[in-house]
Amino acid sequence: MAWEDRPYYRENPSYGGGMGNLRFLLPRTQLAITLIVVNVAVFLVQAFTGPIAGASPLVQWGRLSFYGGVAFTQPCRWITYQYLHGGGSHLFWNMLGVYFFVPVLERMWGWKKTLLFYTAGGIFAGVTFGLMSLVYPSGGLIGASGSLLSVLGAVAVIAPDMQVLAMMVIPLTMRALAIIYAVLYTLTILGDRNMSDAAHLGGMAFGAAYVFAERRFGGVIERQRYGWAQRRKRQEQVSEQTEQETIDRILAKVHDKGMNSLSWSERRALKRATERQRQADLARARKAH
Repeated sequence: MAWEDRPYYRENPSYGGGMGNLRFLLPRTQLAITLIVVNVAVFLVQAFTGPIAGASPLVQWGRLSFYGGVAFTQPCRWITYQYLHGGGSHLFWNMLGVYFFVPVLERMWGWKKTLLFYTAGGIFAGVTFGLMSLVYPSGGLIGASGSLLSVLGAVAVIAPDMQVLAMMVIPLTMRALAIIYAVLYTLTILGDRNMSDAAHLGGMAFGAAYVFAERRFGGVIERQRYGWAQRRKRQEQVSEQTEQETIDRILAKVHDKGMNSLSWSERRALKRATERQRQADLARARKAH
């Protein structure tokens, strides 16, 4: 199925085709709005507790830093740094990207998978930052950019010809936008020793690689899951059949010799079977209502 034929594309057509067809706002989605609200709330707490990028306790406690090994002794920083920002423009552009790009994945994957992917992208961006800091030592890392760039990288692979407006002005395809960002970040890493852009590049690489891997191995994994589910189902059927044979034997013994003839293990098996049957009857009753 082509990108243009997918339901979420038909609901949100590309921005091309003249100014009359420009649609600047994608319909809001649960995760995108939640991420924006949480990030803005954290930023306001930063603003009221000290200088945004410096002395705010949230930054001191939450940024990702490898000095003294705190990134490993305080692993929560791999998550918390993704919700801190160094200024109003930093927050604005990241949340603008969340608003436009996160809904694309959320409609395809659902909010749970998208949130897990978004968070994993931020973690991988932090790993990239840490590795590059071994070569070019740098301070701590804050911001949602790594997470956002992982989303951008994924969307660029899923819908490379989707039209977007870079900086809200320049019409580009997602493929072109991703390439421009990759080149820009590579140049700033090499020329300016900007390790924050190393995190950005790492996040985008993670997003693209994930989609490629899912396409390559997703079918194999699904077949394995289906095989495991079938094996579990067969095992459950065998277990149920064995249990039923055991209960039939116990009931026959009760019929012939009475309840006092049952051993402790037979009484226990009969009690378990009775409880399971009661639970099954209750479940069927709830479904009927």
